[in-house]
Amino acid sequence: MNLHSCQNCWFNALQYGALGLPFGYCSKHNKILNVPDGSTCGLHLRKDLTVLRAIEVSKIHRQHFSTDFVGRIADRLSHEQDVSDDEKDMEHLRKDTVAGAVTDYGELGSTIESLAQLKALPGARAELAMLSLGRGYINNCISRNGKWTSGLHLYWWSRHRLTEIPEIKVEDLRSVGATQLSRQSDLTSWSLVMLRLTFIEDITTYANQQGDPLGKVESLTEQAALALDSFSLRALSKWLKSVAAPQLDARMSNARYAELAKELHTLRANAEAQQVAPADS
Repeated sequence: MNLHSCQNCWFNALQYGALGLPFGYCSKHNKILNVPDGSTCGLHLRKDLTVLRAIEVSKIHRQHFSTDFVGRIADRLSHEQDVSDDEKDMEHLRKDTVAGAVTDYGELGSTIESLAQLKALPGARAELAMLSLGRGYINNCISRNGKWTSGLHLYWWSRHRLTEIPEIKVEDLRSVGATQLSRQSDLTSWSLVMLRLTFIEDITTYANQQGDPLGKVESLTEQAALALDSFSLRALSKWLKSVAAPQLDARMSNARYAELAKELHTLRANAEAQQVAPADS
């Protein structure tokens, strides 16, 4: 797996390793990705890295690949057959429920609506899409001097899914290679849980930058790496329940979440009222 390829980018929410559809979709370029394992662009942000490290690596990546188009890793050139925005191709892709929500996010800019839709859909692929696009959405808010609470509801949902080991169905896998199906399913479950941890760590990083208590939680990905010395879903589940979840809950209780959610609702209501007021006057 090439970690610098489109399949490992935040903006391709349809694939991650063996998980996903055969075709990818870039929400930045609004293109179907026909060869996502062999293409990339200068906007690339790695799914497998937490936010600060992903941004650091992206700056180096941008020195080698154009931000204007999706190009092949091998020659850094654009190849027409590697991507598509043909309407017939898009119609076929949208027949998949998850892909339909993802393409709406990319083409229509309906960010919150698309993320809410993905959050409500069942299955590992829907969660992958929500986590991938959610990372980009929150980072975009932060880059515009927004508050970390722009990701509050996504954090809360991910926290309550954190200790569940996701079920990977045969139709969720785009490839298995020479790996046994049961083994590939376990590996994919593991990688999706780690993506949850990475997403949550992004949130705690933003919270720490803004002086919120949630930011005091130490790196969960580093803790997991040190605590889990072998690949075992049972050991991972036990660690998540006994170590990771209590640390998060100590900083974000139900009562505190409800309080922050109320404040967030009030801020949004006031902002909407200010936008409407000039037209009414």
